[in-house]
Amino acid sequence: MLVLFLGLIIATSRRFSRTIHDNIALRVNMAAREAQLRESENRYRSIFQHSPLGVLHFDEQGQITDCNSKLLDILSVERSKLLGYRMLDRSADRGVAQAVRDALEKGTGYYEGTYQLPKSSVGTPLRAFFNGVHSASNQMVGGVAIIEDFTERKRSEAIIYRQAYYDALTDLPNRRLFIERLEALCNEQDNDQRGGLVMFMDMDRFKLINDTLGHAAGDDLLVQVARRLESCLQNDDMAARLSGDEFVLLALFDVTESEALNAAAARYMETVQQALAGEYRLESRWVEVTPSMGYTCFDAAAFDHTDVLKQADMAMYQAKTEGRARLRRYQPWMRDEVNKRVAEQAPNLPVDR
Repeated sequence: MLVLFLGLIIATSRRFSRTIHDNIALRVNMAAREAQLRESENRYRSIFQHSPLGVLHFDEQGQITDCNSKLLDILSVERSKLLGYRMLDRSADRGVAQAVRDALEKGTGYYEGTYQLPKSSVGTPLRAFFNGVHSASNQMVGGVAIIEDFTERKRSEAIIYRQAYYDALTDLPNRRLFIERLEALCNEQDNDQRGGLVMFMDMDRFKLINDTLGHAAGDDLLVQVARRLESCLQNDDMAARLSGDEFVLLALFDVTESEALNAAAARYMETVQQALAGEYRLESRWVEVTPSMGYTCFDAAAFDHTDVLKQADMAMYQAKTEGRARLRRYQPWMRDEVNKRVAEQAPNLPVDR
């Protein structure tokens, strides 16, 4: 009995010792995991707070539950006004709401645009990547969004666009943008009831002004001409500077019948001629400068922009040939005149047909 009792005590002691050992090991393991979790949480909070991108958390209802300071800076909003904001409400931005729904339903969502909070006076160009977050039981419990401020990028894109499509001196569209506008007009579907005109013009005695008053006065003249041209434009019209003192203008009318279009174009060109004629203030003196202009009419539903440009150029050339301050509309015989002059001056060049 004593041996059995001793054996039972030994067995019980071993089992108790093993239990204590396992309990200690479990506690040590749990402490290590808790330390890892705290370290991971601290690492995430550090990234969350100091990220160069905006970060926000939202629940399964699309309500913002947390955000970092960078997002508050991007949106120029106080934390108290952003936390609790429901991104799925009817008053919320539709693009953002759709991105949140995609994240909650499909796992990911994307938004790019100028975002504006309700009651905010200005919007912020940004893009955002939305991702859904699942629980341990694989239930969707909300999501996280990474937001990038596009303000500087949009500003840079705008600068590049201005440099590519606008004249640096006059701030008018340049040749490239004007031609693209004509090409786009050819492809528009709602031009069945529209006609238009294209005008070419340059300023008489411009070289003389440059030579006598200086290039600064010449530049000043071009800027003043640009502003006067702009004063004549209507909704869909465009004026552009081609080069030097050459300008071009596109005007559209809600008529296509030949006589009505011709009459509307004549009235328009008379307005332009009156706006450009007269004196210009150059180098503290008034100088009279006149334009030579040529234009052609076209049906906006069916025209070739290359031919239209050639016709307007020929009409201006005819106006220059006849003297200063002339306005001429393109006529078919002008092409023959140009071909004749080309043949006389350079007989080996091909004739424009």
